[in-house]
Formats: sequence, C-alpha cells, structure tokens
Amino acid sequence: MQKISSSVNFITACIGNIFQHYDAALFGFLSPFLAPLIFPEKEPVTALILTYAMIPLGMLARPLGSLFFGYIGDAYGRSRALFLALLGMSLVSGAIAFSPTYLQVGIMAPVIFCMGRVLQNFFSSGETMGGAIFLLENSSEKKHDLLSSFYSASTIGGILLASAGVSLLSHYQKVDSLWRLLYLFGCVMTLFGCMTRRKTFEKETKKPFPFANKLNDLGKIFWTYKKPLLSIMIVSGFSYATYSIAMILMNGFVPLISTLTKSQMMGLNTSLLFLDLCALPFFGWLSSKISREKLMLSASLGAALSAIPLFMLIQEGTLMSVLIARVCLVLFGVAFSAPFHAWAQTLIPKAHRYAVISFGYALGSQLLGGPAAAISLWLFKQTNWVMSVSWYWICLGLASSLTIAFLWKSKDKVSLELS
Repeated sequence: MQKISSSVNFITACIGNIFQHYDAALFGFLSPFLAPLIFPEKEPVTALILTYAMIPLGMLARPLGSLFFGYIGDAYGRSRALFLALLGMSLVSGAIAFSPTYLQVGIMAPVIFCMGRVLQNFFSSGETMGGAIFLLENSSEKKHDLLSSFYSASTIGGILLASAGVSLLSHYQKVDSLWRLLYLFGCVMTLFGCMTRRKTFEKETKKPFPFANKLNDLGKIFWTYKKPLLSIMIVSGFSYATYSIAMILMNGFVPLISTLTKSQMMGLNTSLLFLDLCALPFFGWLSSKISREKLMLSASLGAALSAIPLFMLIQEGTLMSVLIARVCLVLFGVAFSAPFHAWAQTLIPKAHRYAVISFGYALGSQLLGGPAAAISLWLFKQTNWVMSVSWYWICLGLASSLTIAFLWKSKDKVSLELS
C-alpha cells in the first residue's frame, strides 16, 4: 500500500470533515427558522419540539450506516469508505436544498425533511469516526492527543461555517427566503472535498486487508468488544448532548423565556463556535500532559455538578448571563471532546476499529445525544421550570464519569495493534 505524507493525510481528512459537518449542522441551526415553515399550524413551542425531534431521526440510519461503512473501511480500506460517505452527503444536501415547505405540499413537507435527515445520518456515520481513525493510524502515538483535538477542531470549523451562514442570513432577515442557498453551498463544497480526497488519500489495493472483517462476523466482533462498545456509546452520547444543548437548544430555547431574539442567539452561537475552535488545540495539548482520562473525567463531572447553577444564570435572561452560561457549557464540551478520538482508539485493535468505534458512536450520538434538545425542551414544557432542561444532561454526565473512571482503573483493556 502506497502512502503519502502525514501532512497531506491531515489536510485531506480535515477538509472532508469540515464540509461534512457543515452539511450535518445546518438543520440544527435552521430549526428555529424552519419550524414555522414545516409546522405552520402548530403553536411555536410544539413546532420547535417537532422540528428538534427530527435531529435524532438517525437513530436507525446512523447505526446502519456505521455497519455499512465500518465493514467497507475495515475490509476494503479506510479511504474507500470515506470517499463514498462524503459523496453521499453531497448528493443528499443538494436534494434537501430543493425540499418543499408545508405551504407547497402540506403534510408531506415534514416527511420529506425527515427522509433527508435519515439519509444525511446514514452517510455521515461513515465520515465522523472514519476520518479520525484514518488520520491517527497514519501518525505517531505521541501526536494522537493533539491530532485528535485538531480533528475535532475541523468538526467545529464546519459547524462554525454553518452557524456563520445562518447568522448572516438572520442578520438581514433573509433566512426564510434564502435558506436553500446554504444547502446548495454545502452540496458544492462537499463534492469539492470528495474530489480532493479521492486524489490525495492513500492508494489502497483492491484486495481486502489481511485484518478484514467478514460481514457475517460483525455480530461476534461487537460481542467480543461489548465493554468498550458500550463505553464509547455512553461517552459519545454525553459529548453529542453537550454540543446539542449548548449550540442547538439554546438558539430556540432562550428566546422563548426571555426578550433575547433568535438573531442574537445565532450571533452569539457563531462567536461561541469560534471559541470552541480555538480552545480545542489547547485542551488537546493539556490532555497529552495530564492524561486523557483525567481531562475527560474532570469535564464530565464538572458539567454534571455545575448544570443547575448554569441554568439558573440562563433563567435571568440577560445577554451577559446567557453568555457566561453558554461559555461554560462550551468549555466543558471542548475539554471532554478534545481527546475523545485518541481515547476511543486505545480501546479497540486496528483490525476491527472502524466498525466498532463507528457503531458505538452512532448508537451513542443518536440514541443518547441526538434526542437531548427535544427531551430537554419537553421537560421544560412539562414542568415550566428552566432548571429541568439540565436534568437529562446531568444524567449523561454522571454516566460518562462512571464509565471513564471504570475503564481507567480496569486492568483488562484490549491489547492494541498500533502498527
């Protein structure tokens, strides 16, 4: 197998990741604006809950996609799986750009958007973990923490790009009429990333790798690594939920309980994503100094213990109080996610890494993290108590803390095949 330079691997992996996450993040940021277009007959809170509920529609699609791309990645090469995943994302984004609203096709509008979300999640599952696996497997162990944080930073870069686009249109009050252009831009740029990746990724042989999984053996493989699979699921669920609450829920929730507007929240959202982007390399460096487990455990415990005070700040409804609370939410999330990729790869040997990590992340992000915004908003609707929005997040934070602590002290970790 012919390899190219590590710097080219890094650039191509990050470019693909940026464009893929731009496409995936758009719907979350557009949700407060799309809600009245998709569900115009519902009152605002219900319409927003229904729209947020589309975000975790990948519950089935992501696990299926992770099985599909995980098998291809382990059996026929990482680059093949990554190329197909990014190509699919480009085509789906182009299709969503032409999706009709409720006024055009009635009840079929939410059905069409749901189908788009399902397909996006299917293809996204091949890229999210696969790019990190490819990048870290082609770099030295001593760089893994820092590269993990930089790869996560490329994720935030794509999300930041999506947030900036929505913020710009929101500032000029053009979201309702021009939101389709954001998806068309994503389609074109993701296709560009796909073409770039095809030319620069390593040239892999057409024969299966020596460590290839047989498709009918995946069940046995998942059972063999059930403990790390469950751990990755719980930890990725908390990581995804933290992002969802800080960067998606707040944009629609804060305007419901205060005089702050959706436009102000989106502007703040873009600034916070920039903070996220800048902080990730620092926490990656810090992880290499104090250990991944210490950093992740401190972040998850800190989040669980400070959740109620942070939401008390949000309840005040001033721009400064919301800013302070959201900055804290972001920093907890950054500290936790910076070493995540490097941490996850220490749990699974190379032969089965793509399939197991991708499947675990897909289950965790969709079953546990994806519903966070809808569940949190539903809790608020039932109790009319702002602090109730944090209950689900607290439970995930405590579960993640216990998982990391257990694995940290465990003596029977899987032996690694890092070569």
